[in-house]
Amino acid sequence: MQNAVAIQMDLPKPWAEALLSSLRAELRRSMTEHWYDDRYRTVPAGLRSNRILDDYPALAGHKRTIGALQAALAANQ
Repeated sequence: MQNAVAIQMDLPKPWAEALLSSLRAELRRSMTEHWYDDRYRTVPAGLRSNRILDDYPALAGHKRTIGALQAALAANQ
C-alpha cells in the first residue's frame, strides 16, 4: 500500500469491544445508506459493496479497522 500509515494502539478489552461495536454499526448504517443511492442502482449486487468502499475511503478504513480489532480480540482470548 502506497503511503500507508501504521497505527498501534493499546486499549483495554472493553474499550476495544465497544469501538468494534461502534464501527460495525457505523459501517452498516453507511453501507445501507449508499446501497440504495441512484449512483449504485446499475451496479450488480455482488460488486456494489466494493464499489461503495472504493468511492468512500472512510468506510474502507472502518472495514479495515474492524478486521484489525477482530483479529486483536481473537488473539487476546
